Amino acid sequence: MSANRRRHANAIPIASFVTWALIGIFAGGGGLAYVWCKNQLYTTGSEIKSLERELVDLKNKNEVAESKIAQLSSTAKLQERYDTGFIKLVPITNDHITVLSNSTAAPNTGELRPVSNEKTVSSERIHE
Repeated sequence: MSANRRRHANAIPIASFVTWALIGIFAGGGGLAYVWCKNQLYTTGSEIKSLERELVDLKNKNEVAESKIAQLSSTAKLQERYDTGFIKLVPITNDHITVLSNSTAAPNTGELRPVSNEKTVSSERIHE
């Protein structure tokens, strides 16, 4: 029997080796995933910071443009440009003026007229 024990004494413990290999692979994969996530957070944070700076620059440019528009459309500036001849305006004469009336006199025939907007009809009936 002692010969039988010796034959199995030098056998490689494959189950133990595979178990520790799998533990090492999972630990290494978890470490790599952690480092990748941290790197993504850093990259995204710096991208957000640069976009915030760009947004602030665009807001400043927008304010400058709005103040320039306000300055150039002021009455004094427009009058100055008109006086120098930069803006060429022609006075409107009375023969070019047309007066439009918003309401037309509806014929009083006493018959019902079709209505195109049902909401208006229902809201008018509620108020009556």
